[in-house]
Amino acid sequence: MARPGVRSRLLPRALVAWGTLSATCPWLPAASPTDALDSFERHVRPVLVERCWRCHAGDAAEGGLRLDSRAALLAGGASGPALVPGDPAASAIIRAVRHGEAPRMPPDGRLPAGEVAALEAWVAAGAVMPEGPLGGDASVAPPRPWAPTPTQQRWWAFQPIADPAPPEVATSWPQDDLDRFVWAGLAAQGLGPAPEADRSVWLRRVTFDLTGLPPTPAEIDAFLADDSAAAWATVVDRLLATPAHGERFARHWLDVVRYADYHDGDPAARNAVCEPLEAWRYRDWVVKAFQEDLPFDRFITHQICGDLLQAPDGGAVHPDGLVATTFLVNGAWDRGDADKEKLVSDMVDDQIDTVGKAFLGLTLGCARCHDHKFDPVSQADYYGLAGIFYSTRMLAELGTKGGEITLQRRPLVAPAVAERIERQRALVTHLEATLAALDRGGAPAADPERLALESERDALLAAAPAEPPRALAVSEGGVPGGLFPGIQDVPIHVRGSYAKLGPTVPRRMPVFLAGADQPPIGTGSGRRELAAWLTAPTNPLTPRVIVNRVWQWHFGRGLVPTASNFGLLSEPPTHPALLDWLASRFVADGWSLEKLHRRIVLSATYRQSGRATAAARAVDPDNRLLGRYDARRLEAEALRDAMLAVAGTLDRTAGGPAVAAMTVPRRSLYVQTARWDRATFATLFDAANPDAVVERRDVSTVAPQALFLLNNPFMEGVAGALAARLARDVPDGSSDATPRRIEHTWRLLLGRMPRPEEIALAGELVAAGGDDGWHDLAHVLLTANEFAHVD
Repeated sequence: MARPGVRSRLLPRALVAWGTLSATCPWLPAASPTDALDSFERHVRPVLVERCWRCHAGDAAEGGLRLDSRAALLAGGASGPALVPGDPAASAIIRAVRHGEAPRMPPDGRLPAGEVAALEAWVAAGAVMPEGPLGGDASVAPPRPWAPTPTQQRWWAFQPIADPAPPEVATSWPQDDLDRFVWAGLAAQGLGPAPEADRSVWLRRVTFDLTGLPPTPAEIDAFLADDSAAAWATVVDRLLATPAHGERFARHWLDVVRYADYHDGDPAARNAVCEPLEAWRYRDWVVKAFQEDLPFDRFITHQICGDLLQAPDGGAVHPDGLVATTFLVNGAWDRGDADKEKLVSDMVDDQIDTVGKAFLGLTLGCARCHDHKFDPVSQADYYGLAGIFYSTRMLAELGTKGGEITLQRRPLVAPAVAERIERQRALVTHLEATLAALDRGGAPAADPERLALESERDALLAAAPAEPPRALAVSEGGVPGGLFPGIQDVPIHVRGSYAKLGPTVPRRMPVFLAGADQPPIGTGSGRRELAAWLTAPTNPLTPRVIVNRVWQWHFGRGLVPTASNFGLLSEPPTHPALLDWLASRFVADGWSLEKLHRRIVLSATYRQSGRATAAARAVDPDNRLLGRYDARRLEAEALRDAMLAVAGTLDRTAGGPAVAAMTVPRRSLYVQTARWDRATFATLFDAANPDAVVERRDVSTVAPQALFLLNNPFMEGVAGALAARLARDVPDGSSDATPRRIEHTWRLLLGRMPRPEEIALAGELVAAGGDDGWHDLAHVLLTANEFAHVD
């Protein structure tokens, strides 16, 4: 452990370094306006419509208080404003629904706690909502026929994918045709690309991008020594072939699908029936799918209807297909809700919302209570999809009122094997019940009947096969005991409530997107048909959305900044022709993600440095034209994994149930994500919220992050392990051992050689620390700005 005197000199340097993170990344994402509006539509508008508008909408609103527009909320009624954005305590609407003081609203009883919390969170976040009237008067009027508007019909995302020819450019700069689109966009503004990054900078960038880990000194030496034209491609092919690549991109995907290992972070407190204890199998399947470059259309199909796919070996069960449907089961649900019908409708809504955002880049969930306010999705479209998911079973039992749900777990063995095991288990249970009855009747231990039963039971137990592995998986048919327990079309839920049912809608895809002449879904839930439509070459959304996500994963921001919303509230793409060109190539390449990664990271656009001229920063301050590479901070998982990797303690064991403690030196992918435990390293460093589809992580710079890096025992342990590794790699015993060890330290942590002044300063710090000098230097560099960033 570092001496306090040394720590007082060294650690302020690290604090300053960490505090400059946001200054190096001017584009760091703030809360997305489209996310805020989506949250309003899904969580707040239904409360206002169902609970408030009966008395506080339209010209006859009681007390002159209208709650059907932002302007009306801000103006308030006779008692003053109803809403103070950002301040729930000062907002009359929040005080009223809390029922703490008069007036108490609604007057006939307090709102459910979840609805109060939704209103409080909405106000605290600034009370974002659409401008203009919300439609309070129309909410009680007869429904009008729906038709897409001319603006919706013309919106770029709904047009067929074009296959534009790359622009002709008078330069040798492009390494790939995608670079021609970037060059043309820069040239149109009188700009050019930034100089190429140093080779060591590019190597560190691409290694972190493709594996989430830093390059080793040996890998650096090999790349710098390779002066062939194929040197870059050799590196990329090696990285794509490593198991770390699948783990890296699995973590990206898990952000999108609201993945969690558990609800409760405490293993002792978990209720096995409703905890997603087998979720890890899905995580491992995603790793395998990315590592093996499973075509993305098949990747989608497995998650939507994998339980209906034929096993590749022709067997009776398709384990990968079953495991993949955990996508539909591992949701952020209120598992003990007393209103079981609402619980099931919320599950269906979560499935529709996740499918829409993850694959289509659309907020389909916004049409649950009414026609989508922005995109060409009607409420009837929503319930056409809802019929598909209501006809899908994800629960073994719905549970009693106020009781917990039981998630459906399906055996990953042939049905005949599972049935045999179940019969043996039932027989053992029967025998034990009979023995218990004999005990109650006072039968002696040597009773012949007892001995025979015990012998039979023991033989069954000895011969019984192991409990079969199981997965959280769906099957055909609805939830038993629910309102829609079989395979059926469902009616529109008026204002999103199952208690007010309207006309029944046939199971189908959204009409504007899939056409009005869809063949009827005659058998099954319709998940096969849904998967076929999502992956149809004529669907313009799915290829654009995944190509844009991959671009974002490599550059920090997509060609469309709102990666999960391509609707009318999104920003149009900065390079629409490039997006379509990449999407058309992606489909032509067999939906191969590896080919897409390779194309992007071997491009001249990706090779650029972060250096930009004053003119470039003036014309394009946010780098929307892609004329330079923006530095990015490592995500929580990559930061922790990099620390363990450079310290030489990273355990590369893959797969299996997540570990609970972050001190276990496995990759962070295998450290548990628990929905109810947000006091973790990952959360502190902006990991994805497992309760929501996360299109892009926030990046914050706050004092608790620096304090963790400086004071947490984990950091002390990593710094000690790193210091020990440095001593092993470059032992004492020669006059130049200290400068050589400093050079090795820089190459391990930063991927480059130190500058002379850095060698001098590091030497001073080591000497000042005495026996703890190398520990102190290791700790400081682990907290350094440069270590936490890729340039």
